[in-house]
Amino acid sequence: MSTLITGFLFVLAIIPGIGPQNLNILSHGIKRSNHYLVGTTCIIGDGVFLILGGLALKLFNSEPIILTINIIGILFLIGYILQKIFGLFKVYRKIYISVASESKKTAVARALFLTWLNPLVFIDMVVVVGGASSHYFGNEWLWFMCGTLLGDIVWIYGLTFVASNLSFKLNTPKVWLLLDVFTVVVILFVLYKTIVLVVK
Repeated sequence: MSTLITGFLFVLAIIPGIGPQNLNILSHGIKRSNHYLVGTTCIIGDGVFLILGGLALKLFNSEPIILTINIIGILFLIGYILQKIFGLFKVYRKIYISVASESKKTAVARALFLTWLNPLVFIDMVVVVGGASSHYFGNEWLWFMCGTLLGDIVWIYGLTFVASNLSFKLNTPKVWLLLDVFTVVVILFVLYKTIVLVVK
């Protein structure tokens, strides 16, 4: 159960932030247009990345490959955290979101595009999460992967629900600043845990 919670918290530390996928989810939530359809599409897309990435590292259980993946993940996290820290000094503003509606087909296509063709999602789900999963074996690996999937579901549906119900109150500079501060704190913890796993 502790491994499940670790996977759950690990993903919640990785995916928050104003990236293309999250901004798209937030946009649909604020507009209340196909928002749960878009959220579900993103969850399925992330799940494919998570499962395929984790299985690939298990099937090709090569220490050099796993070490390389983990080092890439660490470097990405360092770059990401530096970007977030420097970004804390920027001027925060409301994010302008168009109120134009779109068809379900277009909404799904855009959600898949921002998931499967988004290098940030690939790095998050395959490199960072997949690399972390390589340190678990047997049932622990399954529990960790289940935790990551659960964390992804909770984040995306939670973001969709909050955005659709508190849209005008949340789209403020203070909220974006607090979200970035939270992201910096948690990512620092994740970076520490990842480095510890690699150097063992």
